[in-house]
Amino acid sequence: MIKEVTYKYDFGEGDIVFEKRQVIEISEDVVIRISQEMESGIMVDRVAKTRDGCYYVYIEEVMMLHVDEEAMKKFNTEELKDLSAIGLFAKLTSLSLGCDVS
Repeated sequence: MIKEVTYKYDFGEGDIVFEKRQVIEISEDVVIRISQEMESGIMVDRVAKTRDGCYYVYIEEVMMLHVDEEAMKKFNTEELKDLSAIGLFAKLTSLSLGCDVS
């Protein structure tokens, strides 16, 4: 399911940042985040929900797939919502062909 959420980043010493993000929930604490910004990529993040469920607290990046900017412009997140796990990895593989994947 694709949904708009608010991420809460806590960089320590009271430095807290909130950002709206579009994510696909994989499980209760793992989401896929699509970035069409400068770092153009697809991130798999570990998150935690606050008790009131208002925010996703960023814990760590599990994986980042660097994707060519042209491919990201054509990337349609709606295509991901009904894919199986195998379909999702096939889609990500086709995006990453010829790119630096880390």
